This record gives sequence, C-alpha cells and structure tokens, in this order.
Amino acid sequence: DETLASGSADATIRLWDLTRGAETALLEGHKETVSALCAMTDGRLASGSWDKTIRLWDVTSGVEVALLDPHTNWVTGLILMPDGRLVSGSSDGTIRLWDAKNGAAEIRRMEENAGATQGLCMLPDGRLASRSWDHEIRLWDIDGGSKSARLEGHRGSVSALCALGEGRLASGSQDRTIRLWDLKTGKETARLETDAPILCLVDLPSGGLVAGDAIGRLHWLEIVE
Repeated sequence: DETLASGSADATIRLWDLTRGAETALLEGHKETVSALCAMTDGRLASGSWDKTIRLWDVTSGVEVALLDPHTNWVTGLILMPDGRLVSGSSDGTIRLWDAKNGAAEIRRMEENAGATQGLCMLPDGRLASRSWDHEIRLWDIDGGSKSARLEGHRGSVSALCALGEGRLASGSQDRTIRLWDLKTGKETARLETDAPILCLVDLPSGGLVAGDAIGRLHWLEIVE
C-alpha cells in the first residue's frame, strides 16, 4: 500500500493512494496552512501548521489522537528521530524535542537566538541541522540540547538542506548558490553558482542531487570528488 500525505493552505491534510491516484482520506483540525508533515514509525502522521500547533493522526481512522501546542509562531519543520522521538522547528526561534509515544510530552527546548527556524534536516551522525533567515546553518546535539557548530558563508537566507553520504551536507539559498559542507570540519568544500534562488534539494540513490529553483526548473547535479 503506497500512500502519500499532502498538506495545504486550506488547512487540510489529504491522503492519497498512489497506485490508484485516488484520495482516500481528508484530515481536518488545523486552523491555518499545514506547513510540515512527518510519518511516524508506528503508522501515525504528525503535522505542523501556521496555527502554531502540532497534531498527531491515526491515518487508518483519520482521527486526531494528540495535540501539541506550546509553539508561539508557525511550525516550520518536523523530523522523526531513529528512536521515535519527534523534533519540531518554529518561527518562534525554538527547536523542541518531543516524546511522541507517551502523551506527546516536550522533553527539551533549544533556542535559535538569532532568528526564526525555517527548516530542519536530520544528519547521519545523529545531529540535527537547522536553517534560518539569518543566512546561517546550525548543527545541534539533540540529546545534549546544545549547538555544536555554525556553518557560515551564504549571503542570503538558507532555503534548503539535504544530508548526503560521507559526512556531507548540501545547502541551497536565496543567494543563488548550492554549497557542500564537511560536517566534521564545518568547512565549505564546494559551491555552484546559479541564476535563481534555490528552493529545494533532494539526494538521489545514485549519489547525485536534484535542485529546484524559484523559476520552476530542476537541476540534476553530479557530485564529483
């Protein structure tokens, strides 16, 4: 059963059967745009919204099973950790860690300080990367609750992050560049200049990278050592 979940500005979440191309469920409860979705290992779905809440759903029944609402601004990112804990990022400048199994309790809170969190990316070494409007990428030790590194170099807000193999991270920015970073040293190792802001990055099984830009194009990139 191949199922896709989509969130919308109409505040709904829709589930789709990819085999048939048909909508199978409509999840309603959010009051504003659904801005983040994350599949849970137990079959539930987590959603974040501009209404400042995170909701957990039983996708089989379409019923909301938990509401998490301590954020004070838009929820901009959700990440599931390997052990089942949930991480949320928000425009309120915080990153929060949740025990989503036992009552959806908040475990830890980390402050961005310099700006609103605009997106999250889980790294292979267990750390978390966050992007913000202040042009920086921050790396976090989730269990320690502390910032472990800052990656600086972009001249515009960072709009996309993608974890790659061999301890590398790719970033795309409004400054029209795609950059590769060595996560051990925190140094930029490669840069590609483009003619439009980069909005999204996706790694490919082949080891390549696809970038989407602000004027509707996709760029297939090969990472050359």
